[in-house]
Amino acid sequence: MATVNLGRIKFVWQGAYNGATAYVADDVVSYNGSSYICILASTGNLPTNATYWSLMAQSGTDITSIAGLAQGDVLYYNGTSWVRLGAGTSGQYLKTNGTGANPSWSTVSSDFVKLAETTASNVSSVSLNGYFTSDYDVYKIFIDGVYGSSSAYAAITFNTTGSYTEQTSSYNYVFGSYRNIPSDADGGVYTSNDGASLIHYLYADTSEIRAGSANLTLFNPMSTSYYKLITGNSVFRNNDYIGITGFSGSWDSTTAITGIRFKMSTGNIYARKIRLYGVKN
Repeated sequence: MATVNLGRIKFVWQGAYNGATAYVADDVVSYNGSSYICILASTGNLPTNATYWSLMAQSGTDITSIAGLAQGDVLYYNGTSWVRLGAGTSGQYLKTNGTGANPSWSTVSSDFVKLAETTASNVSSVSLNGYFTSDYDVYKIFIDGVYGSSSAYAAITFNTTGSYTEQTSSYNYVFGSYRNIPSDADGGVYTSNDGASLIHYLYADTSEIRAGSANLTLFNPMSTSYYKLITGNSVFRNNDYIGITGFSGSWDSTTAITGIRFKMSTGNIYARKIRLYGVKN
C-alpha cells in the first residue's frame, strides 16, 4: 500500500526564537512579543525576515518600555505611538483639546475667586491691600459677625497707597432703608456726605451674639476713569428686634484704589471672618 506524506498537519510551537535552532515550515516562535510562523526552513534568520517567516500575531505596545514612567502619569496615543503625560500639579484637571489634539493638564478657572480671608480681634482696623488687579472689575466682600463697642458702627475707607493712607474727602453715601423689626421705630431713608470715611451702618454691641453681618460689592476699584462705587446690605440682631440696612456709596475720585479698610466709629473692631472675592472680567 502506498504511503502518502501529508507533512505537518498543525502548527508546532517552538517557544522563543533561538538563532541556533534549525526551523522548518509550520514552526511557530515568539519574538519581541509577536508570534511568527516559519514558511521556509532556515537557521539564524530572524522572524522579521519575511523570506522565512510570516507574522501571526502582532504585539501591542509594551507600556513598561515607555521611558520616564512615574506615579500619576497618564498614557495617551499621539497619532503615532503611545506616550506619557507627566503628572500635573495638585488641583489641576485633565483637559481634552478636541479631535486630533493631545490632552493636557489645565487649572480650574472660576469666575468667582477667593482672594483673601482674615479675622479681627480687638484691633483698631482691618485692611485688605494689594488684592485689586486688572483681572477683576468687581469685588465681593463678606463680613461675618462684626461688632465693637456699644453703639458703634463700621466705617469703610479706601486706600490708595501701600501704606494704607486713608482718603478724607469726597465721600457720599445713602442708606436705602433702615428698619428695626418688629418695632420699625427707626425706619426711613437717609442720605449724607461724610468727609472722613464712607460709612456702612452696621450695628455694633459689646456682645458677639448681637454682631452684624454684611455683604458688599465694590466696582472698578482700579479704574482711573470712574468714581469708586460700593453697595451692599447688612443685618444684625439686637435684643428683641432685627435691624436691616441697605447701603450705597461712592468716593468721588478717579484715583485707583489699592485697598480697603474697615474700622469702628469708636473703639476697636471684632469680626469672625472678612472675605474678599474677585469676579473675573
